[in-house]
Amino acid sequence: MRQCLGLLTLLALSLAACKPEPPPPFDISIRVLTDGKPMAGAVITKAGRDGPTTGADGRVALKIVGQEGESVDLMVRCPSGYVSPKTPLSAGLRRISNGKAPEYTASCPPAKRTMVIAVRADQGPNLPVKIANTLVGQTDVNGAFTYMLALAPGESVDVTLMTEAFERIESERNPTKTVVMAPNDDVVTVYQKIAWKPPPRKYVYVPPLPTAIVSHQSHRSPHRGYY
Repeated sequence: MRQCLGLLTLLALSLAACKPEPPPPFDISIRVLTDGKPMAGAVITKAGRDGPTTGADGRVALKIVGQEGESVDLMVRCPSGYVSPKTPLSAGLRRISNGKAPEYTASCPPAKRTMVIAVRADQGPNLPVKIANTLVGQTDVNGAFTYMLALAPGESVDVTLMTEAFERIESERNPTKTVVMAPNDDVVTVYQKIAWKPPPRKYVYVPPLPTAIVSHQSHRSPHRGYY
């Protein structure tokens, strides 16, 4: 009986020794950028589980277990204030002869962008300006005004020139234009021509100049014996 047990043990050890070792993991590099610059602190997730985060250079090295030719889906979760990609990175598992790990790139754009609004009111000096229903300033003597704000891409705001207090303006009252934030930082020009009524005529009474009176001197014919 003991001999049988010994033989079975030897057989199990032999089979274990013959079992092939699993292949080494595949090396993958992920690079995350924001507007072309390295994005630190982005988390790489696989199957809903958090993995390593990108460093100061925006890169992170991964070791993925699998079979040659397989693909794995990796998600990138960007830091707060940035927009994470909605679709996964599909990384292929393959051996590279030069030993350099294949690199995949993802983007973390800012959640908000900067818009510079340049108001140009032709013949509109000193007009109050409202942006997003808030009074933010007024045009200068040349009708120019500049304002900067942060908006999410696709977000819109109204830019209004407040003209209702100026009686002589005959163009549209409080003209409003809507501007939309682009995917990137942008400068938007809002142009508006202002038409004015001609100033009222002022009549000033000017008294007439005095008329010169010509005096006619009497010429008496001399009479003899009289003065």
